[in-house]
Amino acid sequence: MIIDRPESHFIFVVPRSHFYGDYNYINYQGRQLTNREYLDHWGKWIIFGPVEELAGLAKKIDPYVEKKMVPAAKYDREIIGEFKLGECVMCVYCDMRQREEVWDILCALGVDEKMWVFERETMERWLPGGRLLEKWITGQGMSEEQGERVREGAKERFRKMFEDPEAVFRGVEQ
Repeated sequence: MIIDRPESHFIFVVPRSHFYGDYNYINYQGRQLTNREYLDHWGKWIIFGPVEELAGLAKKIDPYVEKKMVPAAKYDREIIGEFKLGECVMCVYCDMRQREEVWDILCALGVDEKMWVFERETMERWLPGGRLLEKWITGQGMSEEQGERVREGAKERFRKMFEDPEAVFRGVEQ
């Protein structure tokens, strides 16, 4: 199911059953991951491209997500200028123990470049002092005081994530 909420920067592809609360896609072989397993095993394939191409790929991935062969995906609605990538990004999520099977699906759908990132690495990059958060703060032209408020907010958000592991993806739009 493709979830396109205009207020969100991301467009999501999740199983319909997850959207209705019947299924948690953050799992491996049908068993929900613990926080430790999430940090040790959960990650994503990163795909770069124009938003139109990623939207087309999302439509192709959707049936695999519904069949639970690919856990979930999300992609940028538009380029994030602060990162100076010049392209949008799609994240195709899965447990590292199934990443080759997911890669085979992506490859069959025409994806030919691969880059794997663990979710813990992404989280570290968005913590205070992390490369992504600091680049975003700089790109926004924030004052030091504004930057400090954003850093404190990031600390709080990550603290809350581990009180409620589902918040890792549920709160993406906030």
